[in-house]
Amino acid sequence: MSLLLATLKLDVQLQTRSRLYAIGIGVAMILGFLARLFVHPDYAGKCLAVFFLGGVGGTIYMMSASLVLLEKSAGTLQALRTTPLTSTAYIASKVITLTSFAMLESALFYCVAFFEVPLNPLPLLFGVAVLGVVYTLVGLGQVASHDSVTAFLFPGALLITGVLQLPVFSVIAGPSPFWYFIPTQASLLLMLGATESLENWQWAYAAVVSPVSILLAFWWAREQFSRFIALQEG
Repeated sequence: MSLLLATLKLDVQLQTRSRLYAIGIGVAMILGFLARLFVHPDYAGKCLAVFFLGGVGGTIYMMSASLVLLEKSAGTLQALRTTPLTSTAYIASKVITLTSFAMLESALFYCVAFFEVPLNPLPLLFGVAVLGVVYTLVGLGQVASHDSVTAFLFPGALLITGVLQLPVFSVIAGPSPFWYFIPTQASLLLMLGATESLENWQWAYAAVVSPVSILLAFWWAREQFSRFIALQEG
């Protein structure tokens, strides 16, 4: 536990120095003001879900990858190979810090854009939390085998825009069974459930797919780190 706490502290310091927090907060506030000006409150629930999945999810994905690339270029990851730090602790620290920031960024957007719109906060919080964890793990797994931004961006962009963010179109284009084959549909449903009524089977789908997608993403990220980063196992 002390090793994880020390890693969390270092991650927060690195993320602060990298201005990732400042950039994310600035983007959330600017988009929140734009949503307040141009989005009718009746569409607040859909707007929140689309922004969180597309904007917050994409931000967390890029943050997780950028941090690993930064630590690679600075030689930090190479130095960590000689320490007791395990892949599990490293990944867990990134998940905790970035998911916490995703929830803060989401709260700021909501407060600026739709603070007066009533909603059920629990499914919204769970949806954002699951989204943050999955996107962080996918970003870590994806970037583990790359050493530069250019090498990472092309497959990363295809993965995010071509797969994980596709459920956004279920809000824009309408429901379809196809969206339920994409794991981020579970997070989207939870977030929509904050302002809309869902069918019982949709709640069940979100409750099952959310933890399964997290477990699979964690397993993949850990396997990628074991192969390409080679920290201690554990």
